[in-house]
Amino acid sequence: MKRARAIGSAVAISVVAAGLTASPAAAAQPRIYHTIKAANGFAFLDETRGCERTEVFVSSSRAMYAAQPGPVVKQGFTDALVRVTDLCALRAAAGGGPPVVFEAEGRAMVPLTVDARLTRASVEADLPGADGAGNPVTIHLATNWTGTGALEHTSVHNHVLVPGTGVVNANDNNLRREVTARVSVTGADRAASGTAAEASLELVKSMCIEVPRPGVEGFYPCFGFPG
Repeated sequence: MKRARAIGSAVAISVVAAGLTASPAAAAQPRIYHTIKAANGFAFLDETRGCERTEVFVSSSRAMYAAQPGPVVKQGFTDALVRVTDLCALRAAAGGGPPVVFEAEGRAMVPLTVDARLTRASVEADLPGADGAGNPVTIHLATNWTGTGALEHTSVHNHVLVPGTGVVNANDNNLRREVTARVSVTGADRAASGTAAEASLELVKSMCIEVPRPGVEGFYPCFGFPG
């Protein structure tokens, strides 16, 4: 599952933990103030037919962020990794598991469609990419998430002083719901479909204030890049 989480992290906006309002210690005028809203859907399909095991990792996101002053920026990405292994063949000499007979990754700027309460979400897209040999591949993906559990809410508040650099105040409100997901993929004469073995929907709403010390440049901790 580390591979799946890596895909998801490639899609999401990098945001330092968030919280709070400016304190008296941060009396300087905030140079930049961010609002961030990002939703992410994850699904892992594990299907075995005969000797072939097909694993599909899906991550899809919809995000928007804005600096004050500044325009609202919207973006969305969908990623998929398809891996097929031969369970009937073992790498006995190397002491490893079954060999990979096919692997491909694809990505497109197609955002997740999701409601505010995380009760349902969906994405359908053609994802251009490449197989393990570097040959171009297009993966057609369709995934639908349906909420099954209670809506979970957590919040994180942080006031962080970065020595010699500045102060960041932030407030995160996080929503998460247990879900089921149906996944279907086709591409390069491969196909798999079924109910995901693992799935989740998450939504992060963040407000973040950066207060750099006078003369400090490149201080953007709200996006994971402190000076």
